[in-house]
Amino acid sequence: MNDKEESPSISVLKQSYDELQRRVTRFSVVEQELIDMRNRLDCELGRFGRIHAFSTQALHADSDEAFAIMVADALLDVFELEVGLFWLFDEQGRLLSEPAASSGFRSGHASFARIRSWLESRIRVQEDKSCFFAAQRPELQQAALDFSHMLVGCCRHPCGKPLGLLITGITTAVADFHDALSENEAQSFPVFTAQVAALYANRASAAIIRRQMTDLHESEERLSLAIKGSEIGFWDWCLESGSLVLSHEWKAMLGYHDDEIVSKPDAWLSLVHPEDLERSLHLVSEHMSGMSENYENLHRLRHKEGHYVWVMARGRALRGEKGHARRFVGTHLDISRQKALEERLREAEELQRQARQQAESASQAKSVFVASMSHEIRTPMNGVIGMLQLLQDTSLTPVQSSLVAIAEQSATALLDIIGDILDISKVEAGRVEIKNEPFDLQALVKNVIQLMRHRAEAKDILLECQMPKQRECIVLGDEGRLRQVLINIIGNAIKFTDRGSVRLAVKTGRGTINRHSFSFCITDTGVGISPQALEHLFEPFNQGDSNLNTCKYAGTGLGLAISQALLRLMGGDITVASQKGAGSEFRFTLALPRASPSASAPLLEKDLPAAIPERLTGRILVVDDSQTSRMVAKLMMEPTGLKVDLACDGEEAVSMVKKGRYDAILMDCQMPGMDGYEATRHIRKLPGKRGRLPVIALTANVETGFISECYASGMSDHLCKPVQKASLLAKISHYLAES
Repeated sequence: MNDKEESPSISVLKQSYDELQRRVTRFSVVEQELIDMRNRLDCELGRFGRIHAFSTQALHADSDEAFAIMVADALLDVFELEVGLFWLFDEQGRLLSEPAASSGFRSGHASFARIRSWLESRIRVQEDKSCFFAAQRPELQQAALDFSHMLVGCCRHPCGKPLGLLITGITTAVADFHDALSENEAQSFPVFTAQVAALYANRASAAIIRRQMTDLHESEERLSLAIKGSEIGFWDWCLESGSLVLSHEWKAMLGYHDDEIVSKPDAWLSLVHPEDLERSLHLVSEHMSGMSENYENLHRLRHKEGHYVWVMARGRALRGEKGHARRFVGTHLDISRQKALEERLREAEELQRQARQQAESASQAKSVFVASMSHEIRTPMNGVIGMLQLLQDTSLTPVQSSLVAIAEQSATALLDIIGDILDISKVEAGRVEIKNEPFDLQALVKNVIQLMRHRAEAKDILLECQMPKQRECIVLGDEGRLRQVLINIIGNAIKFTDRGSVRLAVKTGRGTINRHSFSFCITDTGVGISPQALEHLFEPFNQGDSNLNTCKYAGTGLGLAISQALLRLMGGDITVASQKGAGSEFRFTLALPRASPSASAPLLEKDLPAAIPERLTGRILVVDDSQTSRMVAKLMMEPTGLKVDLACDGEEAVSMVKKGRYDAILMDCQMPGMDGYEATRHIRKLPGKRGRLPVIALTANVETGFISECYASGMSDHLCKPVQKASLLAKISHYLAES
């Protein structure tokens, strides 16, 4: 009887012993995982320390070569591998033929050409913009590289432009002496890559480097504080017994010693922020019931000193055979500094938004200034050029006629210079608008050649043009800007050519269903351009070779800069090839949309009928706040028989239209008091023929927005100041004929 009673007791003891063994085994596994985690953290902290040491040293590199060597050496020092390479990209984004520096690389390794070919193939298929990848032995052997493992990271400029590649790895010869390094284990490699990219991108400017040093020191300080405060605490809660184990780090995170917190579940509950308590308990309940696979809770715990610490808690329940939770094990990580950094980031974003608004306001102010200067400069020039045109129509001696012609040429040249300066200002302010209207490209080219031919003939130079033979070529684009580019480049070629020829060749390239492709080539037999001058040819105010006769080839140096900017806005670019003393060749290509069959090119001012009747009949009202401009318009029209009345502002103009009968109105746009736009709107409200009078705008601003405002206010047409006599009479003749 006693043996039978003793036997169950031994069985029970054996089961208890087995259960105890299983618990000890599980705790050993958890303990080993925590030890492994701590070892990996120590390893990463060591790498961060070496990255910090490299950054401090690299900031003081005397040259790019010294910096590249530091990078290659640091790859070996930081990641403790065999080979380190720092390989740069060229301006076109292609890898150079050889790395800028290497460390640990021997003659027996794979050739640079083979490594370069493999890197380029990997970069093309790498979707991640950082181009970070870890290659293993099978892939490297397939590429005929004698590497066992390799890490590659791409250093990029903040704008996204690739700067260089960092390569480190282990060759097959020494693979047995190194542990394999996978992508998951190399968490510090992208950080090192980003650090090298930032240092390399900022080396060009000492000021940027100083700011970078300050930012780097602040970043290192934050990183150091984060590392010191990132001791991971853990808990082990036995649900069956109710016991709770809180690690020393868990308590230290909240400022307590081991003996100051009793290891019970109530200890955690008493420290949770009241606003986070209900949600935290709900997350624990969900996980315990099996509704969530992992427990993750971002909440606040009260520090010993009274403030609250942001803690990220992650854990998992250990369940029995029936899914019942027996133990709850997890970790605590202090992320208070991360939350503070997030707040600073939001503040920085707000500062960036404010800075962007200020930049936009500054750009708008510059645009207003450019428009104002255009009006203020062109208005007096209208009087100068207009009076010179009128003076040419009087009886002059040959000497006087020559002097007037020279004065008019000088005034026109001055106006061109002013126009270039205003154009470059608009380009810099980002206020240039590109139109998309139908025009005949063939007619445009012929018009430009006809316009420039007299310049070439004055220097006894042959001006040639070659263009595919076709009846017409209607495309969509900005005719005025393309004309400006062609005149600038052809005029520049004529200016620097003393004998020989200037040739424009237009060729059609491979287009698409909806677009034409045109290639423009302007060649000359002029003085040519030296290699030194070619480097700065398209910079504003650059006037080519300094040793040329500046009086003979005088100019603002803005034409090519404006042309390059306009072509880029139209989707093209310009290239130049030249040799000193052997002429130059300028090329650019534009893809222009095909216009619909019903589209037709607009009538240009210079396409208006040249035959103007000698005598015109009608009464014209000239409205302008400038007495000189009013007088110029009157003197241009009265000799043809027209009767001209004058008004100095919009209010006076509206009053005169109500009382008198006029056949057309020349209306200045910008005037004090009632301007031309408002005056036109008042006139359009008048009954009968008075409300339908042709109103021709006289504007010193030819921007698209201002021209659109003219038509929106009810004006019929526009003329740009300074007004040309022929254009003015052609417009008046046209509208008198219509009426």
